[in-house]
Amino acid sequence: MKKLLGIVVLGLLWCNVCFSVTTEPLKIKSGEENHIYNIWIIDYNDFKKDFNSEVIRFCANQTIAGGGIQQLMDQTKCKYRAAVDLATKYKMHVDPMRKILHRWHETVFPMAKTTAIAVLRCQTKRCQEKLVNDYIEKAWNLEVRLFENLDKAVQEHATKDNAKYYAEKKKKEEGKLKIDDDEIIAASSGTGFFVSKKGHIVTNFHVIENCDSVKVNFKGKEIDSQVFAIDKKNDLAIIQTTTNPLKVFPVSNKDVILLQDVIVAGYPLGKNLSTAIKMHKGSVTALAGYEDNYSNFQTDATINQGNSGGPIIDKNGNVVGIAVATWVEEGVQGIHFGIKSSVLKTFANSKDLNFLQPNRREISKEKLGELISEATTYLECWMTGAKIKKMIAAGNSNKAIYSKFK
Repeated sequence: MKKLLGIVVLGLLWCNVCFSVTTEPLKIKSGEENHIYNIWIIDYNDFKKDFNSEVIRFCANQTIAGGGIQQLMDQTKCKYRAAVDLATKYKMHVDPMRKILHRWHETVFPMAKTTAIAVLRCQTKRCQEKLVNDYIEKAWNLEVRLFENLDKAVQEHATKDNAKYYAEKKKKEEGKLKIDDDEIIAASSGTGFFVSKKGHIVTNFHVIENCDSVKVNFKGKEIDSQVFAIDKKNDLAIIQTTTNPLKVFPVSNKDVILLQDVIVAGYPLGKNLSTAIKMHKGSVTALAGYEDNYSNFQTDATINQGNSGGPIIDKNGNVVGIAVATWVEEGVQGIHFGIKSSVLKTFANSKDLNFLQPNRREISKEKLGELISEATTYLECWMTGAKIKKMIAAGNSNKAIYSKFK
């Protein structure tokens, strides 16, 4: 029996030498345009190098103390596990590669088991040697075929990945809007609201900042406007149109109180969502804004990009605030900010602009909806191509920039 185990162990040692497959590395394409392909091939060449130099030696050392059936099966298991680990290490864990490795293991492992059992049943040394030699030859051929299949799979995957990458890159490049520096086009959107029958509209300063023109979309028409007054510090602006609206918002004489119910109206996400007015209900959750800014208050009524400059209204239809900002951070929800009505009134009074007296009684939902629809406007900031490019490059604008520029 000792002699028999010796034959099996000797056969396995031969097998370890035979399994060290010498494979030519896949060729790396030249040129920057093939860098995705090259990354794949470099990783795979490293995978093969490590398999031939590290895995063979490691699995031989792990199984050298064994014998018979167990050693044959352990060696196959060891190589399979090591190959999978290497594939993961070099990020080659794509489905085709895993399937090929699995298929190789599922073929060699039963063959090793069958051979070991047959060797134990042999009565002569010649019979045992023949079985072991046959197993070595078959295992060698299977491992050569394994790398041939892996070469093919990786080559195809790398080529496919490279083609996909450059197709997407080309599509992205073609999809970029090509604009001249001097061309003036619509760049971003915001919201405003009428506060006088003479066509005065309140909005945020950042909505109109750097605009070559601000167009007011009102009742299906585009109306040009002129800047009437700005307050950069409090992010407020008043623009004037030649329109005489039928309905305007009164502005509250009192600032909001905690837990007061409010409605935010405006055009979140601009025309990408729809041209219809949108409203969000909520309540006042804090009487100060970011870093204890007491010219602002906090609300859980949703404010999104495009809402900026829109009215925050109470149940009486009075403006109690102006939507100005939202807190954008992973895991943070419901933190939005409005500018208090008292700040707006102080600003407007300094420019000799007076508002309607606020409503003292609650109005019906029907009338409130009608007021919001009639007196809230969609604003569009038109800029030169040069300004748009500069704004995008800076990446720190509060504007609701249209997605086609991003």
